[in-house]
Amino acid sequence: MIWIFDSSPLIYLNKEGLNWIFEQLRGEKIIPTQVYEQVVTRGKIRGDADALVSEELVKKGVIKVVTIKNDFKELLKSLKEELHEGELEVLALAKVKGGVAVLDESIAREVGKVFKIEVHGTLFMIFLMVKKGKMRKEEARDKVDLMIRNGFRLGHEEYLEFLNF
Repeated sequence: MIWIFDSSPLIYLNKEGLNWIFEQLRGEKIIPTQVYEQVVTRGKIRGDADALVSEELVKKGVIKVVTIKNDFKELLKSLKEELHEGELEVLALAKVKGGVAVLDESIAREVGKVFKIEVHGTLFMIFLMVKKGKMRKEEARDKVDLMIRNGFRLGHEEYLEFLNF
C-alpha cells in the first residue's frame, strides 16, 4: 500500500499527538514537495509545533518527500482554481503510483473519484487505528473533537457518521 498525504491530515494528526499513526500504517508513506513546503517550511516560519513533528517524521524516514512531474499533473493543472498545488500533487502521485490519496478537501476528493483514485481523509486514518485495535473509540472521538476545536472542518453529517462508527 502506498499512502500519499495532503497537508491537512499531516497537520491535524501531528497537532493532536497522533503522529504515531504514520508509523503504524503499512506500506510507503509519501508527501509531495508542495505539501512539505506548506507544512514544514512555512509551518516552521509561523512557529507551528506540528511542523517540527512532520519534519521529524521525514528525517526518520517514516514519510518520504517526492517530487512529481508527469502528464497527469499537467492535466490536473486545469483545475488549479479549484485545487491547491499540494492537492494536485497528491492526486497526481496517487494516480501514477496506484496509491491512496489522503486529503480532506471535498472538491479534491471528488476529483480523485472522477479519475478513479482511491481517496480517504483524516477521519479514515483514525478509524483505521480503531479498527486495528490501536486506539479506543472514546479516544478517537476525543481526538476528533479536539481537532474540530483547533480548526479542523467537518460537516455535520460527516461528524454524525463518525460518531456512529
